[in-house]
Amino acid sequence: MLQIVLLAGKFVFLVVLYLFVYRVIRSASRELRTSGQAEGRQPWPSGSVASSASGGMAAFRGAPAFGGAPVSAGDGVWTLVVEKSPYLPLGEAYAFPVGAHALAGRSSDMDIYLEDTFVSSKHALFEAKAEGFQVEDLRSTNGTQVNGADISGPRQLGVGDRVEVGDTVFQVEVR
Repeated sequence: MLQIVLLAGKFVFLVVLYLFVYRVIRSASRELRTSGQAEGRQPWPSGSVASSASGGMAAFRGAPAFGGAPVSAGDGVWTLVVEKSPYLPLGEAYAFPVGAHALAGRSSDMDIYLEDTFVSSKHALFEAKAEGFQVEDLRSTNGTQVNGADISGPRQLGVGDRVEVGDTVFQVEVR
């Protein structure tokens, strides 16, 4: 009887081991697929966000002038402010005039670089459009959360929303 139980245990162990290997390979292949260009998008200019070590506003190089105010932002500019992060200085801000966009991820050529094992190489896209400010999860492994809920596809953001990318939490403001 003991031999039958041990044999069954071996089979269960092998099934669990193969499921684990399958999940690791599937996750790695998904990560490799998302590291290529997103369908129908133009290549992103590297370095479109200049970081600000003093905790001030980060500026976007090559972004359109502040000439047309965002519809939903009133007279201000959409801004992501670092609320919690082990990798970015607290209070660091990223300004998004209309037409500006930034990629957040673990790859060193991202506009918002997050050296976090829970962040995919290309994790999320932030865009300021005339219709408002939005975030899109780029099929990341661990997802992007807005106010604690996972998102799938583009999601409109409002003032006070909290966006979680890995261990980093951004708050949306208008300045």
